[in-house]
Order: sequence, then structure tokens, then C-alpha cells
Amino acid sequence: MEGKPMRRCTNIRPGETGMDVTSRCTLGDPNKLPEGVPQPARMPYISDKHPRQTLEVINLLRKHRELCDVVLVVGAKKIYAHRVILSACSPYFRAMFTGELAESRQTEVVIRDIDERAMELLIDFAYTSQITVEEGNVQTLLPAACLLQLAEIQEACCEFLKRQLDPSNCLGIRAFADTHSCRELLRIADKFTQHNFQEFQLSSVSQLCLTLCDLMNHSMPGLPVHHQLPE
Repeated sequence: MEGKPMRRCTNIRPGETGMDVTSRCTLGDPNKLPEGVPQPARMPYISDKHPRQTLEVINLLRKHRELCDVVLVVGAKKIYAHRVILSACSPYFRAMFTGELAESRQTEVVIRDIDERAMELLIDFAYTSQITVEEGNVQTLLPAACLLQLAEIQEACCEFLKRQLDPSNCLGIRAFADTHSCRELLRIADKFTQHNFQEFQLSSVSQLCLTLCDLMNHSMPGLPVHHQLPE
């Protein structure tokens, strides 16, 4: 059954505003006023405070263990959280909670191969957008960020390590970067090592040999290099 055509107002009364006409008449297009009618004033508004305030409230709910729908078990630690927040921040958790994995139906989820304190810091970041990378946590924070696929934290850790490079630690940072596939940090550590190789006179012969072999492999990948150390 066809609906009746919408009636359109043409008898605009003196002094009427667009809102008056809209409330008195049924228009063909409810979003369009008749010609000659002044358009009502509009002011789009976007809150800068809303995202921060929303996160603050959700974080308070977490701290009070309210509306939490998952408990992460990391070692001896239990961390209460909200699946939607974890999924929004981490592709690892999003795949876990939205797929067909058993964890998607569990209220307690065991997370293995991750440092307890590092996990706490990363969950805090998910709720606050803040984290402090420092010498005492970067070695556990970076592997944890890699596991949870938190690219932003991985970049922050690598940036911190770049700033710490000096002849006394660049070989260790280079090995750490290689282990965790941090290509940019590895490249910078290689370059730093090449430019400061004279500073490594106190390093052990075996460490220097391995470093030289790795540097040659990266700079000349087609060249066969054997990690055979002198007796």
C-alpha cells in the first residue's frame, strides 16, 4: 500500500522561524525547510575532554573491579580488566576474545611467557595512555609488548634504547634488538658499532669475533661467514 504524499507548507506566516514552520507543517523532506524560511542556527560540538574522562572512569571501574569481565593470570598475579579495552589496544587480545579460542569463553585467562610487572605496566597503559620506559624495565617491557603486538610501546622501547647507546652497551643492545626483530634499532646499533669499533679493545675476543661475523652477515649477506672462534 502506497503511503500518502507528504504535505508541504507554503503558507508561511509573518514572523515565523524555520523551527516554527517545521513544528506546524509536515514537510516532504524533514531536513529541508521551505524556500524563504531562515535556516535554524547550528553548532557542531566535539569534546576534547570526553575520551580522557571516559578512560579515567573506566580505569576507576577496573581498580574497583566493577564491570570487569576477564581476569588475566600472569604468574602469581591476577589482573582484572575489561575485554573491550584490551581488544581495542592489542591485536593479540582482540584475536583471543573475538575468535573461536577457548579463552574467548573463559573468565580467567592464563598468559604465559610474560613478566608480571611488564604486563601490569601494559594494562595500565591500555587504560591511561601513559607508560614510563626506563633502564629497569625495558628488557622485560619490550618482549611483552612484542607478544601483545603493541607496536607503539615497541617503538617507545626502541627509542629509549637508541638514546642509551654507548660503547659499553651497544653490543648488548644490538643482540637484544636482533632477538626481538627490532630492525631499526638493529640498524642503528650496527652503525654505532662500526663507527666506534676502536672503543671495544676491552671486549673479549669471542664477543668481538661474533660481533664481526654478524656485522659482515648484515652488510654482505651473500658472503658465507662461519661463527668459528679461535681456540
